[in-house]
Amino acid sequence: MKMFSARTYRFLRAVALFFLRLVHPAVHVTGRENIPDGPVIFAANHSAFSDPIWVIGCADLPVIPRTMAKKELLKTPILGWLLKKLSVFPVDREGADIGAIKTAMKTIRDGSKLLIFPEGTRVRKGKKSEPHNGVVLIATRTQTRVLPVYVTAKKKLFRRINVVYGESYQPQTADKHATEQELNDLSAELLKKIYRLGEGL
Repeated sequence: MKMFSARTYRFLRAVALFFLRLVHPAVHVTGRENIPDGPVIFAANHSAFSDPIWVIGCADLPVIPRTMAKKELLKTPILGWLLKKLSVFPVDREGADIGAIKTAMKTIRDGSKLLIFPEGTRVRKGKKSEPHNGVVLIATRTQTRVLPVYVTAKKKLFRRINVVYGESYQPQTADKHATEQELNDLSAELLKKIYRLGEGL
């Protein structure tokens, strides 16, 4: 399927942010200067359906990054079509989705940016979650930097939204093909980096 053009993407991004700002008129964005040129994996916390819009929209990128999302969303009529046109690709969260991993790696190797939510599902503020290993697996295999992003987890109507882009870093392993324990440890470290960005906000 042919994706939306960069011009159409920027228009839709502006429209989406306009409507979100009707219920969250105050938005504070920090760390945008940390977004590197070239490929990078945005890794953000996830508490609401609007999170991808905040992460991508506030990054103010000239072209849309690809986003990994649960396969059920892309099977939804109309919404699924729209998401596909916006460069979203599916992942099966029930097991190791090799196809999704390959798509993500190709995205990086093609020089594009990628958005993944390591928790794999929406997690309300105060709830504990275990990260999936997809982000660090892709990062270590492709030697790509990861950029932690924090978005306000508890979104109250007409309250400020904070979007914080942290410093990108390269997850390190002893070998290009990391062990499962290394992936688990690196994923836990990534989740800590994400939530530390929200401390004190």
